[in-house]
This record gives sequence, structure tokens and C-alpha cells, in this order.
Amino acid sequence: KINNWIDEENNIYLLYTNKQLCSILQYGEPKIIKLKKELEKFNLIINERQGLNRPNKIYLLEPSYDKELTNRKFQNKQIVSSGTNKNIVQELTICKSNDTESNDTESNDTESNDMYDMNESTNTITNNTFHSYHANHQSNEFNNNALKYQLLQEIPDQLQTYLNNFEVSEIQIIKSVILKGKASFNNEKNTIYMLEDIEFEMINVLKRFKATLIQKKERVEAMQGYLMRSIKTELEEMHSLNMRRQNAPQNHIFDTSHYL
Repeated sequence: KINNWIDEENNIYLLYTNKQLCSILQYGEPKIIKLKKELEKFNLIINERQGLNRPNKIYLLEPSYDKELTNRKFQNKQIVSSGTNKNIVQELTICKSNDTESNDTESNDTESNDMYDMNESTNTITNNTFHSYHANHQSNEFNNNALKYQLLQEIPDQLQTYLNNFEVSEIQIIKSVILKGKASFNNEKNTIYMLEDIEFEMINVLKRFKATLIQKKERVEAMQGYLMRSIKTELEEMHSLNMRRQNAPQNHIFDTSHYL
């Protein structure tokens, strides 16, 4: 009644374009079209077309097995006799209570959406779905890149580049294991290795780790213990090599002092 959606036979109807229903129900246009056809198929609505540049009239009907249901309209008490249908009418009416009839009937988005309902253009559906997917994909990629940047900003460049191949959740786990492994090793050996000092070794560990994940068909989360052991083993080998180099005798080829 707020929008004066009552016909000459005193039947209540709804006046919405497909795009307006998309906004209210939070579905894409192909889904709205499919739902409307299903409701018509089961005699739950009558979708009456009004002509060029005017939206369809949508009459809500009571659930019934009456085969003549689609050939006639019901009076108000019959159309909205159930509590469910009353709620639907109230909800949709409240959503659009500020709209005037002129806005609903003369909008440029009216008949084009209902003609889409009639024609069911497969190409348009495909394009809409693709554009929606593409937009969502771009948004997700942008968010992932932002999160990766935040996680990797203190990581050395080459290690950062390799870690960037993993998913955000995987990077969080791997980064945490690397930092814990480094800190644990430094405490055990009383050393002060920084990430820059072990960057090459960590890349090698991660390459082997990725190959193991693929072979075992496991997730990063399930292989944290294996990764920690691999990191400590690599650091142990690196540290031992460094110690041998430091303790190796220095050969002074040009030192002639022993001849004097």
C-alpha cells in the first residue's frame, strides 16, 4: 500500500526490476532469473509483463496444486493468506518504501532487465559471470599481494622472491618456522646468524621441502616438524663448514721468513 502497488482488481503486486531484486536479495542476475522461473513453474508467483520500459508485475501466490492458478489472479486475502507470503511482501515493501512509482516504472533499468528474462541470452549470462569472476579474482589477488608484502617485507630479497610462490597461509607458517629454527640454533651454538647470512641455505631447504610436499601430497601445515628439522640440519652443516674454514691453517705462499 505504501507504493500503491494494487491493481484494478484490488490485487497486491510487487514492482521490481531484476537489478533491484539483485540488490535486495544479494544474488547475481542469472540467479534471480532462475529463481523467478522456478517460482513460476511451481505456481508461487505470476510474472506479468507490462510492455516497453516498464517492469513486470509480480503477484505472490499461495502454495497450491490448483492447475488453473497461473490463469487467474487472487484477491488480497488469497494471495497473502500465509504468514510467509505476508513477510515477503512486508520485507520487500519496506526495502523500497522510499521509491516513488515513477522511479519504478520509468527507470532505464526496467524493461531491459525483464526482456533479458524473456530472451535468456546465453552470451550475456556468460559475460556477466566472467566479468564477476574476473573482478573477484582481481580483488582477491590484490588482497593476497598486500598480505604477502606485509609478511615478507623484512625477509631478504631472494628468499622473499621464492616465498612469494606460496599461499599467504603457507608463508605465515614457513616464515614462523624459519625464524624459530634460526633463533633456536643461535641459542644452541651461541651464534648470531641473521637471515641475510643463511638466505641461500633457506632457499635450498624450501626447494627440497616443496618437492617433498608434492611427492607426499601433504600440506605445509602438516609438515612443519619436517621443515624445522630440515632447517636445523642445514644450519648445522653450514656452521660446521664455517668453523672448519676459520680453523684451517693459513698457507702463506709468499712468506719467506722461514728461510731467514
